Amino acid sequence: MRSLTAAVFAILILAFSVPAQALETRFSSPDRLLQWINDYRNKPQPAAVPKAVHAMRELGLLKSPDKAGLLIGFIAGVLGSNQPKAEKLIAKMFPMPAKEQAVIITAIAYSGLPEWPMLLSKFEKRMPLRKPLIDDYISGKAKTLDELDIAGGANVLDALWGYYAATGYHGPVLRIIAALPWSNDIRGSDKFSWAKLRAAFNDEEGQDAVRKITAGHMAKWTLSANAERDRGLIALYKMELAYQPPEVVGPLKEVIAAAEKFEAERVRTDAKAAIEKIKAKNPGDAEWTRSTYAGSVAIATGCVVASASGFPGIAVPCVVGGALYSGAVKLWNTAR
Repeated sequence: MRSLTAAVFAILILAFSVPAQALETRFSSPDRLLQWINDYRNKPQPAAVPKAVHAMRELGLLKSPDKAGLLIGFIAGVLGSNQPKAEKLIAKMFPMPAKEQAVIITAIAYSGLPEWPMLLSKFEKRMPLRKPLIDDYISGKAKTLDELDIAGGANVLDALWGYYAATGYHGPVLRIIAALPWSNDIRGSDKFSWAKLRAAFNDEEGQDAVRKITAGHMAKWTLSANAERDRGLIALYKMELAYQPPEVVGPLKEVIAAAEKFEAERVRTDAKAAIEKIKAKNPGDAEWTRSTYAGSVAIATGCVVASASGFPGIAVPCVVGGALYSGAVKLWNTAR
């Protein structure tokens, strides 16, 4: 009888411990964690997200909040799509070192929840050293994800794809689609004259042109790459053809064709060629080279932004909405 009781007890322990062990395994490496994020919207597990956030910290993925856009967007999406549970989920993300607390703060602000300022105020006592950042968001000095200009940097694209990964919502994808006209810079667009580009290093309008061109090419590549793995995105793209303006329809058709033929790599190569053509127009221009680099004309083969450089010692794969890629090799090289 004792042996039978012991056996039943052992089975019960195993039954309850296996799921936990399986979950821990998913968070045991950057690859497994990011694959879990990639699959999340198909089978949401909000209760597991705080544990995933702690795994992000333990794996060193939150050490550079300015390069953790994808993870911030993902956490924001989980909070935004789980309003009744948001406060409890946030509470379970603590303790968190002061530096990495910026990720939680930004995710709350990016969540889109109507009560996000109240949540930041409520958790301020757990993050006293980050009061300046909290005040910046509440006062409006720091912008929310909805307020950010998509040309403001690759980190914005990362955050939008992260939000999509958490929710499957089309809104973030539509914002990325809206940047596609900026990829037409090498086709004679009046908005992106070579004169403006040459002046980019000392002219605000020129710098804005560089940022938009960069965002346009990154948008085109990521939309193609994601749809290679997430075929539902192709259906969304096709539906949008009937509603988008002509300047979006053209490049969006190219994205659809590339995704259907699994030619995202070609889109990446074309993007690199576009930047090389810009540089070719300015031979020997050291100032232009530095300006191009400073203007974020660099993306990684593994992520929207070359953020893997913030994870020394490991080849971190990056989830881009619906696709998992490995590596951190910069796509757009700058001339030496």
